[in-house]
Amino acid sequence: MHSKNNTELLEITDINKLKELRDSYRRNTSSWSQHCVGYYCLDNYIRWKEREPTIKHLKIYTLNDCYRSEGLYIIVDRYQLFVGSLRQEEQNENLVKALQLLDWSGGLKVSSILECHRHSVLEVVNTKQLKLEYDSLTLMYFMTSEKAKTLVIDCPKGYYVKPLTAKDDAPIVDNHWPNRHQGSLFLINRLIEWNVNMGVYVENTDELVAWCLRLQGGFLGALQVKDSHKRLGLGSVVTRAISLALAESGSDVMALVNEENRPSRGMFEKLGFSVIARCYWLRTFPIQSHYQWPSGE
Repeated sequence: MHSKNNTELLEITDINKLKELRDSYRRNTSSWSQHCVGYYCLDNYIRWKEREPTIKHLKIYTLNDCYRSEGLYIIVDRYQLFVGSLRQEEQNENLVKALQLLDWSGGLKVSSILECHRHSVLEVVNTKQLKLEYDSLTLMYFMTSEKAKTLVIDCPKGYYVKPLTAKDDAPIVDNHWPNRHQGSLFLINRLIEWNVNMGVYVENTDELVAWCLRLQGGFLGALQVKDSHKRLGLGSVVTRAISLALAESGSDVMALVNEENRPSRGMFEKLGFSVIARCYWLRTFPIQSHYQWPSGE
């Protein structure tokens, strides 16, 4: 990694520098409720790069040496964008500068960003005169690993819990996902293969009926129960199972829930999760109206 001036977008390829950046989010434990988002997002991509050093369509950037002074990072993973900074104020000029230098022409899904960083993203969206497909608020639910270790799965009779299998289960998860989109099957395959996940299956038929994945940002996601098996508590079962698995690996548990989704909010609160922050999802339309993400990439 090298620099020429203070407005240069630089790619971080050195795994040790990425670990240094990740660990900067651990230094101030009093702000862990805000900094855990950056920590677990970076930790996810460090694990991925240790597994597969040359991941296609993955770039991790910073602005000059802001990764040391501010913990600033921008991750472009295919069409998804993750951003973070130890500076929590809305007016973050370095984050704005970095975002301005990105190529937004294909459209970007700005994923699970803390509310404090939303202003910087919207400033760039407005400056570049980009059109938004959506700008959605979610509540961040959190449980420490110590607390998650006390969860009991308690699967109902006639069902069992185990990790998902990409070959068999990814198409099912993708077909039932309300957020299914061009490129989502590739994403779900990768999440199943590379991240912690759990599914609930019918004992007699081995049918997958409920599931939950861990997204790139470290949050639980794609939590779903088939309509034919709802109202049996299987959403709670699979949430407890994946939370326990994450806790046993040393991770705290985070989830994002739409503010209006009262049933999901009630389930997380009943399990003992607490709301500690607000996060947003934004997606910009491609500048070229007919652009689609390449199939299978």
